[in-house]
Amino acid sequence: MLVASAALWGAQADAAISLAVALKNYYAEYEIVQHCAQRAQLTADDVAAAGTAMSKIEKYYFGRDESLNKAHLIKQAIADKNDSFKILERSGDTGFRPYCQMSLNELLRKANEVGPGDDGQ
Repeated sequence: MLVASAALWGAQADAAISLAVALKNYYAEYEIVQHCAQRAQLTADDVAAAGTAMSKIEKYYFGRDESLNKAHLIKQAIADKNDSFKILERSGDTGFRPYCQMSLNELLRKANEVGPGDDGQ
C-alpha cells in the first residue's frame, strides 16, 4: 500500500513538472512574439492574437494545476527567449520572421487545441 501511494505521488509530481515545463514553453513563445513585434517582424494584431491565445492556454494549464508558479515560469521563459535570440544573432541570419511566425503559430495552434475561450471562438 505504501509503495502504491509513493508511486501515485511520484506520478502526480511528474505530471505537475510536465505541466510547468509546457506552460513555460508557451510563455517563451509569447515573449518571442512580443520581441518580434518590437523588431517589426510581427504586427500589433499578431501580438493581440498571441495574447488572446496565451489567455486560453493559461486558463487550461491553471485549470489542471492551480499551484503552478506563474512568476517563476515567466522569468524562466524570458531567459529562454533571450538565449534563443542570442543564438539567432550569432548565426548571422538577420531574418527572424520565420522564427517569429513559428512562435505565433504555435500559440494559436495550442489555443485552438485547448478549446474555445470566453469569446466563443
